[in-house]
Amino acid sequence: MTGPILGWDVGGANLKAARIGDVDQCEPTVLERSFPLWREPHNLSAVLTETAERLGGAGTMAVTMTAELADCFTTKREGVAFVLDAFQTAFPAIDPWVYGVDGRFRSAAAARKQPLEVAAANWMATATLVARSIPDALLLDVGSTTADVIPIVAGRVAARGRTDPDRLRTGELVYTGALRTPVCAIVRSVPLCGRLCRVAAEHFAVAADVHLWLGRIEEGDYTCETPDGRGRSRHEAGARLARMVCADLEMLGDGEITAIAEHIAQAQVRRIAGGIRQVMRRLGPACPCVAVLAGQGTFLATAAAEECGLITRDMAHDVGSAAARAAPAAAVAYLLAEMVDV
Repeated sequence: MTGPILGWDVGGANLKAARIGDVDQCEPTVLERSFPLWREPHNLSAVLTETAERLGGAGTMAVTMTAELADCFTTKREGVAFVLDAFQTAFPAIDPWVYGVDGRFRSAAAARKQPLEVAAANWMATATLVARSIPDALLLDVGSTTADVIPIVAGRVAARGRTDPDRLRTGELVYTGALRTPVCAIVRSVPLCGRLCRVAAEHFAVAADVHLWLGRIEEGDYTCETPDGRGRSRHEAGARLARMVCADLEMLGDGEITAIAEHIAQAQVRRIAGGIRQVMRRLGPACPCVAVLAGQGTFLATAAAEECGLITRDMAHDVGSAAARAAPAAAVAYLLAEMVDV
């Protein structure tokens, strides 16, 4: 390797970076931060600079992104160009390598000419890295917002979809995650007093409230904004869940909140399992029986994989827990290292 490499995964709500190539470094150094791009796009270059400085910088950079989908951009073409402009402003002496859905790197100039080739390509980077060591697997990467279900067969990424719309249709992209998903987008009703009760179609609570209440994440893992602007304690999460049925903690007890939370969590598991089964049906006998788990929501991925009868393997065993949580950033760094290591 020619020196340290910084891998970037630039999302619309989160920014993740991984540095590899330091002497005696066994695992990547990873930094994750919440960054609502749609609210402050003008700050992206400054955030990139700050993040690189905290990681120690590098003269070589690999980039993948999903930020182009943020609704501050009119088109994905505009979003891709904006992200690349931010890198040029932050690192004027570095021409980053941009990863595409075709599994290849290209220059920033080439990426500008083919924006749909590099838009939302982070899943391909993770799957390609996994395929190096596990030639037959289903990659289940459940992040804060979405879940990827990516088949790897005979050492090749066997995904049918390339764009987000195609991946949504094929079950390879399931729009539910461990933190940011609004509860009203997960369920229509929840159990209450022995019967089902419709939920309010309001942004009162998110998946992070569910999993914090159930003890599946810690307060420090709740990195997205809270719907009501209040804190991230378990009590405050419970209050938000109670509001989903237009109630409060003076009206509902802990047992009732737990029943609501468990129902919502199981609905997420079923939704991810639905994507897995759709992929499994398409592959038929060629479908792998091992699920490789990555992302912040491995507890959701584990439950969904087990529901589908799959054996599970945590990606953290191969690359470390931090890199598994920020898998695309680590993946593009490793993949670029292969390309430049001559």
